[in-house]
Amino acid sequence: MQTSNSASFGLTMSASSGDVDNNTLNLKQKTEDILHSIKFRAIILFQIIACGSYSVLVHLCEKDGVITFSSTTMNLILEIVKLIFSFFALTYSTSRNTNIYPNISWFRQSLPYSIPGILYFITNNLNVHMQVYMDPASCQILLNLKIFTTAILYRLIIKQKLTRQQWFALTLLFFGCLSYSLGINILVNFLV
Repeated sequence: MQTSNSASFGLTMSASSGDVDNNTLNLKQKTEDILHSIKFRAIILFQIIACGSYSVLVHLCEKDGVITFSSTTMNLILEIVKLIFSFFALTYSTSRNTNIYPNISWFRQSLPYSIPGILYFITNNLNVHMQVYMDPASCQILLNLKIFTTAILYRLIIKQKLTRQQWFALTLLFFGCLSYSLGINILVNFLV
C-alpha cells in the first residue's frame, strides 16, 4: 500500500514539474510578447513625433526666409547614418545566423534598393526647400497626398484591387486635402 502511494506521489511530482515547465515557458512567452508590444508602440510613437515635427523643425531653422544649412549635406549625413546603422544591423544578424543568403552577395542583393533610396534622397531635398514657401500644416497636407498617389499607382501599375474601405479612405483623404486647400485660398483672398 505504501509502495503504491509513493508511486502515485512520484507521478504527481513529475506531472506537476511538467506543468511548472509549461507555465514558465508560457510566462516567458507572455513577457516577450508584452516587451515586443511595448517596443513596437514606442517605435510608432517616435515615428509620429518625428514625422509630425519635421516641417516645424525645418521652419525653426529658417532665418529671414532662408534655410541656414545645406539641405543636401543634411540629407547626405542622414543617409550615411542610416547606412552605418544598417551595416551594424546586417553584421549583427549575420553573426547570429551565418546562412542568410548563401548564393547571393549582399551587394548584388541590395542594388534594387538603391533606386528608391536615391528617389527618397531627392524627395527629402525637395521637401526642405518646399517648406520655405509653405506653412507646416500645408506641407503636412501635401505630404499626405503621397498616400493618395501611391494607392492610385499601386492600383494602376501593380494591378492590385483596392477594397471599398480603402477607396472610401482615399476619397476622404482627397476631399480633406481639397477642402483644406480651398479653405486656405478663400482665407488668403479674404485677407487680401
